[in-house]
Amino acid sequence: MDVNGLVRGVILTADRDAAGPAKWDGCPDLLLPLANKPLVEWMLSEYARTGVRETLIAAGRDTGEIAALCGNGARWGMSLAYLDARDARNARDARDARDARDATDGQRQCQLVREVAAFAKDAPFLVSTGPLLLESEGYAQLVQSYREHRPCGIRAGRSTGQASGPSRDADEHTRIYLMSPRTCVVLVELSTHDHTLNGLFDAALDDLAGRGETVLDLDAFHPPFDVTSPETYLASNERMLASNPESTRSALPEIMDDNFSSPNLVMRPPVIVDDTAELERCRIGPGVSIGPGVRIGHGAAIEHSVILAGADVGDGASISYAVIDRDAGIENRAILHGRADRVIVVRSD
Repeated sequence: MDVNGLVRGVILTADRDAAGPAKWDGCPDLLLPLANKPLVEWMLSEYARTGVRETLIAAGRDTGEIAALCGNGARWGMSLAYLDARDARNARDARDARDARDATDGQRQCQLVREVAAFAKDAPFLVSTGPLLLESEGYAQLVQSYREHRPCGIRAGRSTGQASGPSRDADEHTRIYLMSPRTCVVLVELSTHDHTLNGLFDAALDDLAGRGETVLDLDAFHPPFDVTSPETYLASNERMLASNPESTRSALPEIMDDNFSSPNLVMRPPVIVDDTAELERCRIGPGVSIGPGVRIGHGAAIEHSVILAGADVGDGASISYAVIDRDAGIENRAILHGRADRVIVVRSD
């Protein structure tokens, strides 16, 4: 392997079945779109830029849906492997499927960590322990710091100098790691303890730091792209809209007339609209993403919102600071006005 590069990456997210009532979205976290592109595609693009050539994705019951989208990873120049952390039939030490279903959360996490360690083998590996994306500069800094300092591990996403340890604050803000192969033994040893995934990786690094090993904490320069709450999701989507060169509609003039819209469709950028969406005379933007197969009715007004695939927004609806779930329906003349700190979520169910 090239000692200056990475060859493996790992993406881990919690199973929605086990995440409890705080889970807000009906869509798998890794498939939530930022500027109309699923989060996992942004993550894999950044992984590829850092030199990752093999990636393991474990996302509980959502793994199959993610695998159907991402395939073998060839479009990113890497190979992808998938692991359903709930189902240990693929685990080496599971005797049968019933054993896997009856396993405790701690046992499943221990097995998951062993699978990650076996996948990483003797290579440094980039780990996301949640649906979190850094700016490109953040990943570049991770790689550069690893090349210069050769630490046991690096964690990014929380302020340098913040007290370390398995605290709730660390769980919420530290989710991107670059780990050396020698951290795997400690991860496996600690995986039997009562830790969340973030807490486990932090505990492993704290343990190594206590032995005199080098562990680095890096600022993430900018706030990460975060989809763990509707508020952070909308804020992240607007940042991506404003900065993403692939947002082909982000610089449209205010009045747009093209092959899928009627005259006097008012666009206030940044906005992105999938080509398969159907829009009548309405007002869209700023800060709006409209996904594939969406219909926006006559006279609707939408700003600071995400309309996911297949949703139907009725005539005269007024929507702001909202996330409309996949295939959800909004009645004619409905008024949904949220705030940046209190986003409205409309589920399809």
